[in-house]
Amino acid sequence: MAPNLFLCLRTIFCPTYWFQRGHRIQGSIAREEHWDSPVPGIYKYIPSQGWHLVCRDSSDYDEKVPAPVVYCRILHRYIFEDEFDERCRWDTVILDDGQTEKFLFFQLDDGFTYVAGWDSKGKFIPGPYQRWYRDPVTKSMQKALFPPSSNVSRVSIIPDKLN
Repeated sequence: MAPNLFLCLRTIFCPTYWFQRGHRIQGSIAREEHWDSPVPGIYKYIPSQGWHLVCRDSSDYDEKVPAPVVYCRILHRYIFEDEFDERCRWDTVILDDGQTEKFLFFQLDDGFTYVAGWDSKGKFIPGPYQRWYRDPVTKSMQKALFPPSSNVSRVSIIPDKLN
């Protein structure tokens, strides 16, 4: 069967046909799902805003303001946007070659270990990650020298023997 000449010419000369329109999620603009993490409850997808917690399992009432959740590529799970912002911290470190570099550090689940997740331009660093801790005396980031923790996948951590 020969191609339709009209459709070919329309696609070439009309820029509106160069891009595909966004897709609906299973025919519906908004979708609700029950999740067990970060807290058990009903989460709703709002187009162009992402997922939000709308009702906790322990509560009979909906949330006053839906709490947005974001996917953390470092922990490989969803967390609340407020918690994500609290865990992030900009800091400048001195690298092994003596140069200083600014990173956006992300605090892991143990509460004191950090990983450099974004560079100075805000570009995500996919890993593997070197672990850091904040020295309370000097108020600066120092490389961590203890065994790997279980809150980040083994693939995303640099073994201590390579450092």
